[in-house]
Amino acid sequence: MPAPLTHAARPSQVSQAARGMRDPAGRDWATAGLLVAALLAIAAWLPFLDRPLTSDESGFLLLARQWHPGSSLYGDYWVDRPPLLLWLFSLADHLGHTRATTLGVISPGVKVVGAAASGAAVALTGVLTSLIAPHASRSRHLAVALAVALLSSPLLGMPETDGELLALPFVLLGMVCSVLALRRPYEHPTVVVAAAAGASAMAAALVKQNVVDVFVFAGVAVVVLRGRVERPGARVAGFAVGALAVLGTALAGAWIRGTSATGLWDAIVVFRLEASAAIGSSASPATTERLTRLVEAFVASGAAAVLVLAAGAVLAHLLGSRRTERAEGTHPTALFAYPVAALVGWELFGVMVGGSYWMHYLVGLVPGLVALVAIAADIAVGRTSQRVLRLVVAYTAAATVAVWAHHATATVTVSPDDQVMGYLREHARATDGVVVGFGHPDIVAGSGLASPYEQLWSLPVRVRDPQVVELRHVMAGPAAPRWVVAAGTSLDTWGLDAAGATDAQHYLQEHYVDRVEYGDWHVWQRREGGTR
Repeated sequence: MPAPLTHAARPSQVSQAARGMRDPAGRDWATAGLLVAALLAIAAWLPFLDRPLTSDESGFLLLARQWHPGSSLYGDYWVDRPPLLLWLFSLADHLGHTRATTLGVISPGVKVVGAAASGAAVALTGVLTSLIAPHASRSRHLAVALAVALLSSPLLGMPETDGELLALPFVLLGMVCSVLALRRPYEHPTVVVAAAAGASAMAAALVKQNVVDVFVFAGVAVVVLRGRVERPGARVAGFAVGALAVLGTALAGAWIRGTSATGLWDAIVVFRLEASAAIGSSASPATTERLTRLVEAFVASGAAAVLVLAAGAVLAHLLGSRRTERAEGTHPTALFAYPVAALVGWELFGVMVGGSYWMHYLVGLVPGLVALVAIAADIAVGRTSQRVLRLVVAYTAAATVAVWAHHATATVTVSPDDQVMGYLREHARATDGVVVGFGHPDIVAGSGLASPYEQLWSLPVRVRDPQVVELRHVMAGPAAPRWVVAAGTSLDTWGLDAAGATDAQHYLQEHYVDRVEYGDWHVWQRREGGTR
């Protein structure tokens, strides 16, 4: 028979657990506190509901609104993201009135979905940590406080609703179901819970393809606990069935809307490998600048200190626990230290290999950090370690409050992107097309015009059309845009073939007139009656 998953608890643990079993009021207070924490995370978004969308948010919303059988991966546009992300943005579009203003595209529904994801993540953090460290309420309190602080921090990209944030509830739900499936005695419902874990794992990856956190966590957990779990193979099979069911459903739904499985594979797997090579060989200086800002945000937010201290506390326990294990058995919370360590390692790897180093990458660290803090708070050696860990989490909360207050009260200014959108809305006809060279899908979305060029983001141009052949064909074809928005005085930029970019620039100068400039943006209008 497999060994039980728990060992003989210490007297303090037994008494604490017994008090919890006998004290429904205590459980009610814990539930109420968790609800308050989740509502606090949601409330942190309220001042930002009418803030203009970022470029990515605008682009994803644009793709979601026009997704239909068309000429590209998602309707008439292409992006290297899985389909569930666009479905979530489609949901957001139905929750609030989207409008173009002088400050950019505003969609309260997008922010509401982001707020809901933050609140759900905080609530699931409480559930997860109560399962990982069931005898230590301080573990749950610290982890939940950390989740609220990090998810409310503009240093981690808030209030931007992006893939990392929208995948977060699925990751935490998958971890909750994985722990339940491993801790429950084997029976039919256990396989169902394992299937739910697999479904959540796949859903997270279908929001952002590198968010395979649950696969990593569950895989290492099965290996570590295999001798303590009855019939682990059945649980793994249930997990696989749940994951495949969600994958099949998503592929079928995407196919109905004109998106093929082979096209998705090319976009979310093949392209990412090619993009990493392109960034590594010809990235602009802006990439290094963003990396510097990312590291600064990681440190200033307190997340770096939390990671170092929590990991150190867990490591100290594991290194000093061998003698104790022979006498008493392995600490039940420590059993999850290894899958959580693997999870943290994967999340750090994901942040670094993303290549572009945007602030919202740091949101992907939240599941690993909250689980690590829960374990550290329960098994930390000595009161000093626990006190220091609490102080660091308190600093994280204080840093969030300070930065959040600054961003919440800051005046929103008109950017060059906004000025270009306004100019196009004022001077363009509804049937006109516009191409932005390159990136900034917010300009296309805010102008109210369509783009005959399928690439709305800059990195896909550098990977899929580096010689700008497709762009040249669009500009000279029957659906040539009336407007072209270009950064600077030339289409030539990093990652593009110089000869191809020069040829496209010559065509632009011959057939278009430079009408106005805002910052680095030049707005070109096609010459009336010009040849193609």
